[in-house]
Formats: sequence, C-alpha cells, structure tokens
Amino acid sequence: MSEGTNKTKLKDTLRTLNEQWASLRNQWRDSASESLDRDAVQPASDAVRVAILAVEQLAEAISKARRDCDAG
Repeated sequence: MSEGTNKTKLKDTLRTLNEQWASLRNQWRDSASESLDRDAVQPASDAVRVAILAVEQLAEAISKARRDCDAG
C-alpha cells in the first residue's frame, strides 16, 4: 500500500469519525458524551492527525531516498 493511499485512508477515517460524532452529539448531550469526547474521541482524532503528518514525512523521506539513489 502506498503512502498516498495510507494518507487518504487516514483522512477519510478522520472525516468519518468527525461527521459521525457531530451527528451523534446533536442528539446526545450530557456528561457521559462530554467524557467520551474528552477521553476517546478527541485523543483518537489527535492520534490520526499525528499519523497523517507521519505518513507525509515518511513519503517525503522515501521520495528523497529514491531521488538520491537514482542520482547516484
């Protein structure tokens, strides 16, 4: 699986998570939903964002390595 495919899947997953959570939050607003948001949803969103950045950095490093190998 390519870096681009992984990045796209992560972005799609994050978008789906945020859309589904926003839809649910329109109907469910109490202390339990606040706890779930704080303890699970937000940390998961943050982790996916970090993973997207890592995939981008990895893709850049791989591209550079390929260019360096082709030039050498």
